[in-house]
Amino acid sequence: MVRNTVAARIQEVGQGSIAEEMEIRPGDTLLSINGHPINDILDYQFYSQDDYLEVEIEKENREIWSLEIEKDYDEELGFHFAEPVFDRMKSCRNRCVFCFVDQLPPNMRKSLYIKDDDYRHSFLYGNFITLTNISEGDWQKIIEMRLSPLYVSVHCIQAELRKKMLGNQQAGNIKQDLQRLREAGIEVHTQIVLCPGWNDGYILNETIDELANLYPGVISVGIVPVGLSGHRDKLPALSPVTEEQARQTIRTVEAYQQRFRKKWGIGLVYLADEFYLRASIDLPKAEYYDDYCQIENGIGLARILLDEFEELEPSLPAAVSNREVYIIIGQSAERVLMEPILRLNRVQGLSVKLIPVENRFFGGGVSVTGLLTGSDIMETLGESYKDKVVILPEVLFREGQDVLLDDTLLEDIKKRSRADIRITDGSARSLIEAILAD
Repeated sequence: MVRNTVAARIQEVGQGSIAEEMEIRPGDTLLSINGHPINDILDYQFYSQDDYLEVEIEKENREIWSLEIEKDYDEELGFHFAEPVFDRMKSCRNRCVFCFVDQLPPNMRKSLYIKDDDYRHSFLYGNFITLTNISEGDWQKIIEMRLSPLYVSVHCIQAELRKKMLGNQQAGNIKQDLQRLREAGIEVHTQIVLCPGWNDGYILNETIDELANLYPGVISVGIVPVGLSGHRDKLPALSPVTEEQARQTIRTVEAYQQRFRKKWGIGLVYLADEFYLRASIDLPKAEYYDDYCQIENGIGLARILLDEFEELEPSLPAAVSNREVYIIIGQSAERVLMEPILRLNRVQGLSVKLIPVENRFFGGGVSVTGLLTGSDIMETLGESYKDKVVILPEVLFREGQDVLLDDTLLEDIKKRSRADIRITDGSARSLIEAILAD
């Protein structure tokens, strides 16, 4: 009998399911399936597929039940769990020179300081991992269960430089690790955080070349500029990507895209929207992003918004009853929304204005909308927007909750500003609906 210390506690039991028929209840714990300990939702899904199962359950009263279950292949047992990982999440062992978690202000909620480097979250949610904490048992699980695709932060392919950038002597095997995944049939989306003076220039070219050599194991390369907050005391000196560096990087990647499209029919390497905004160059058309395979990295979000707005533009009314609407954004989003706002303001009776909020909380030139805090928003609004429509994007809030990064509540913003606060989901349709709603 397997004794698993992992708490695979069952939160819900599906109505009419096998689990309900076997009198399994919420609060019971799944210990094993066919002798395999269940450490996460992947173990559960993988080992529960067979048509004959021996399942061990620990009841809430500590009684152990051994159940024999015959079912159709792939038929669901009906167990539902609160979290996807039942054992301890694999946290990051690196000390990356560019790590944004290390640049957070003090005294924020503890969950924000957690460094997730878990391959299971990579497969399930598209989180980027470094492969520096993967045990041989983890490798076997990835390969046996064919956990594909995975999302891997590469940053550079040179072994010694990667060790230095990640602050980890285990970080030098990235090329071999990616090759191992390729040979196992595991596809990988990769990421490069571009740090001027570290992994740009010929280092970037070498990294792209080596990753391209691993195609079709490596199926995309996303490049994002390093993010620097104002809280970098005792951290390595880093410089932001300048306008000219952004322009040079765009030229480099566009040349690679042309080569790869001729060879494979895809661009393979994609730049974050921020490069184009910093360079004051128009965003690429949708074809540049192929299937938006790096959307989890925020690459192509602006293009999706603009294209959706263009599709919806013919449906805009010619006139509305007089109204003023204000949209809270990070400073970097102003250029993206400029054209849609000009078009909206051609609707008779409608006045739409952007409110770019300076991020004083993080400082250091952080300008993306998703990192705005309630304190900065309230300071910007003051009491000047009483009874006026003010739109906030839901990306500001903790998932499923009305809480911002600095623990400010949506209700706090409403009370302080006394504005008519409306929330949008980040899409053009949602924005238009919030603007036009009575």
